[in-house]
Amino acid sequence: MKLYYKLTLINAVSRILIVVAFVLFVPPLIYKAAIQHTDDLLAKREAEFIHIMNKMGTNKFIQAESDSTYADYTIFKENYISIEPIKKAISDTIVTGRRDIEGDTVEARILKHSFKYENTNYLLEIGQSLQYVHDLKLILSTVSEYILLGVILLTVFVDFSVLQYLLRPLQKIEAKLKGIKTPEKFDYSLVRTTTTDFRYLDRTIRNMMRKIRNTFYIEKEFIANVSHELLTPVSILQTRLENMLEAGNLSEEAETKIIESQKTLGRLKQIIRALLLISQIENSQPPKEDRVNIGELLEELNSEIEVQLVEKNIELQLAVKDNFTFAPANRSLLFTLFFNLVNNAVKYNKQNGKIEIVAEKLKNEYQVQIHDTGKGIAPENVNSIFYRFKKFNASETESYGLGLALVKTIADFHDINIKVASKEGEGSTFTVSFKL
Repeated sequence: MKLYYKLTLINAVSRILIVVAFVLFVPPLIYKAAIQHTDDLLAKREAEFIHIMNKMGTNKFIQAESDSTYADYTIFKENYISIEPIKKAISDTIVTGRRDIEGDTVEARILKHSFKYENTNYLLEIGQSLQYVHDLKLILSTVSEYILLGVILLTVFVDFSVLQYLLRPLQKIEAKLKGIKTPEKFDYSLVRTTTTDFRYLDRTIRNMMRKIRNTFYIEKEFIANVSHELLTPVSILQTRLENMLEAGNLSEEAETKIIESQKTLGRLKQIIRALLLISQIENSQPPKEDRVNIGELLEELNSEIEVQLVEKNIELQLAVKDNFTFAPANRSLLFTLFFNLVNNAVKYNKQNGKIEIVAEKLKNEYQVQIHDTGKGIAPENVNSIFYRFKKFNASETESYGLGLALVKTIADFHDINIKVASKEGEGSTFTVSFKL
């Protein structure tokens, strides 16, 4: 999993924990806050009522009879005030209790305050229905939920922005590594970042790519030099063998061995030339100055491969459904690419087999599909067929594992995508895709 997704997952889990904590702890706190607010309201009403009673006179609320009671309440019975005589003074308290108001039992938060008037103790009760507390709790809960939702959305936006900013250098480093086909195409410029870890990673990758580039150059130079050096003695040997055959003074057995030696030298020469060509392509030496009509190139290939087709009585069907001109390109290399693919389709096909080549435009690309009815490729070997000197058909003495390696090198040189699908015993399909 990518670092960005891991951090996002961690943030998501932390928010889930926040929501769980909110559900578990916030409702009791809100209820406590609602109770506290109600108690403060009762204390305020007590002060206001005592102020009114002192201003208007206590007699207005307390009758001369010692057992008289004063009561007042709202029409919806949400709050009430009562004064009644008591035998003994009590401490001021606020409790939750039930009271009967005109036949209805109301659960309320009740403030109790005792005072003395004309040698008689009185109890002042101011009550507030608990429905008010529940309504207040609901309001506070709703407001809290909206605040929580707002905070979560804000933190999601902030986290997303911060993560994007912090991980941008890592994304740039990743972009530098994507699609690198050769070390010399790597961007060696430093990624600007204040994060020490990313800076260290970028420098380490740059140093590693420099070492790979140097090793790559040495390898290519070695292959090129060896190929050049080997071509000359191989050509000399072929010439000497030809001269010996032309002399005509050899036995039949000697002539047969010389002819076999010439074939071996010929195959060796093909290998050397393929290696040399791969090295030149990887060094970007061949020019790309041609405009190549793919349909015409395939028609030319059809004529070129005719001899091989006749030898195994293979039917080749070519269908160019759409015209397409590819540029800039190297026509000779593209011909080699398709020739090697079709030649492989012939080589590993069965006697009296069939090859179908279809060229057409599909969405944003131009595809050339080469399908054969040959032996196919084992599933475990499909991903390795473009490796150099990888030979899967040991019985085929003419296969040296460079044909498809050269195809892949030419494809990469032209930024062409090539895929293979195969089923063992039924055949293979190579798909060459050009970007439109």
